[in-house]
Amino acid sequence: MSKTLKTLVAAAALAATSFASATPIVGINNLTFGQVQISLGNIDWNNDPLNLNPPPNGAATTMGSFVSQNLRTGSFLGVPVGSAGTIRDMADPTILPGETGNAFVMGAPTFVSKFLTFAAQPNWIFDANFLVAGTTVVGIPTPFLLGQNGANVSATMTVNGMACDDLNLNGVCDPGDDITKWTGIFSAQFTNTTIAGLAATLVGADGIPFTADDGALDNNTWSGTIEATRLPEPASLGLVGLALAGLGFASRRRQAK
Repeated sequence: MSKTLKTLVAAAALAATSFASATPIVGINNLTFGQVQISLGNIDWNNDPLNLNPPPNGAATTMGSFVSQNLRTGSFLGVPVGSAGTIRDMADPTILPGETGNAFVMGAPTFVSKFLTFAAQPNWIFDANFLVAGTTVVGIPTPFLLGQNGANVSATMTVNGMACDDLNLNGVCDPGDDITKWTGIFSAQFTNTTIAGLAATLVGADGIPFTADDGALDNNTWSGTIEATRLPEPASLGLVGLALAGLGFASRRRQAK
């Protein structure tokens, strides 16, 4: 084996070792949310059932909370069952331009800092960067994929983002923090209703969106599953590939002799 090839193999081995010894956030965690209030363009996580103290509008960022459930794998085994966390309230900036504190663009790349936090892992950062567009209701796009299942309506929302363990404690995910990707699926069931019935509640008796009689859906308990997976490390994979290519070339040379 040539000196150059030995160097490539050694570099690849070092990269692979570094790749294997990293401790990214990976695995699955099931969550449950308390009362969640849905209105046109707005999601208030854990709002009180009677809406006696709605979160303030405007530049203030408001949060709801969740509790981790039994299904946990990987890194989430370090989050005890029953441990709490927070989730940012969400507002469609097209529908509610004044809700800058909770603005979350739908159907386009965005950046929502610390969308999720975990009390048991205070250094974990879960930023969100994409909210999948759902079903259009009364001409208004929603973040929920709605489905009629007999007498019930299912609502499912998908959020994608990046996560890290903030090792250098600078409050952001950077390359030194070993960033992973995560996907959150949040869902609920609205019983004894229809999609048209939900739409009628949202737009009120006059059937016109954004008027004084617009309503909110009945407060409901939502559940969620988040899964974090490792991102490929281009530099390491490149070195490994280069070394393997070198080994193949050396093998062909020996066979040709």
